[in-house]
Amino acid sequence: MEEKDKNLIFDDEQDKLLNHEYDGIQELDNPMPPWWLYGFYFTIALSVVYLLWYDVLGIGPSQSEEYQREMAAAAEMYGVDPGAAPGTTVDYAALEILTDQASLDAGRIVYTNPAQLCVTCHGANAQGLVGPDLTNEYWKHGCDLPSLMISVKVGFPQQGMPAYGSGSRLTDLQLQQLASYLISLRGSNPDGAKAPDMSRSERCEI
Repeated sequence: MEEKDKNLIFDDEQDKLLNHEYDGIQELDNPMPPWWLYGFYFTIALSVVYLLWYDVLGIGPSQSEEYQREMAAAAEMYGVDPGAAPGTTVDYAALEILTDQASLDAGRIVYTNPAQLCVTCHGANAQGLVGPDLTNEYWKHGCDLPSLMISVKVGFPQQGMPAYGSGSRLTDLQLQQLASYLISLRGSNPDGAKAPDMSRSERCEI
């Protein structure tokens, strides 16, 4: 009975049997599963839409346009001028202290931004908390504009200050605005100012 059932199954699939055999194994010409066929048809339809969207109608950005967008986003994130020649840097020594109110306000916004951690370490009025008071004349790493910009940009990781104050990058203009704002606070004598460290090597004019 078992042999008869095998023959019946074989007879039912005789028309699907392919004309080859390997190692005693015969193959049936069964149709592809529906889910596979539907997936294949979907990829064909998607490729047509892609072709129309990007190449025929031009609605989607080209590879060149995507590259330009990525470069602009990177320039904004890392504070680089996208129009500058490769390898060029801003000469901080050639920059001047900004004194206009708009620039000082912009520097104050950077300073008070919680993401930069300036306020966390130096206080709301730069009077000093964990970090030193930034309003007195006792400085350790230089107090002119270029020195301030470099100090913020590089940081002092060994002393607990990461680059840019928090690792969140600033543009050169933001660094200039921030440094100018800090310079404008000198001699402000804020309440609760931290006692100056008399071992600091440089005294700045106030």
